[in-house]
Amino acid sequence: MKLSAEFTFETETAEKIYQAVLPELNDNFSERSRIGVTLEDADHLVLTVRAEDTVSLRSALNTWFRLIQIAQEVLEVTSEA
Repeated sequence: MKLSAEFTFETETAEKIYQAVLPELNDNFSERSRIGVTLEDADHLVLTVRAEDTVSLRSALNTWFRLIQIAQEVLEVTSEA
């Protein structure tokens, strides 16, 4: 892998987001990128993306940022109900 990026999200719902996106790791069939999602402590979600090129890196980051955002939004809606 030639490129990599790592992002840490600090949120009280990190563990719930982790559980929500974890099944998506099994569907990661790209041969040009690899994804890692880990939970550090109870409130830190770490996303690691490794890719062969910038197009793959951008695509993977967009996908995973959106997955994490959707999980956070769903948690916010369900906590308001």
